[in-house]
Amino acid sequence: MHPFDREVLIPNPGLSRGVREALADPIVQALLAADGVDPRDVADLARRMAVRLCLREANPRSTAC
Repeated sequence: MHPFDREVLIPNPGLSRGVREALADPIVQALLAADGVDPRDVADLARRMAVRLCLREANPRSTAC
């Protein structure tokens, strides 16, 4: 498991503020570490889900999300 890397996750514009704050929380970090979950995997999943949900709800004529 990779340790939490503040430089990679916090300033990343692909993550919402809430996700960045959650991944920065020491309790969340401890739970992820205890479960053997890589925070980068969680961040990647959040990014992919945001894109998927955005595309699903986007107006077919709109390219902005």
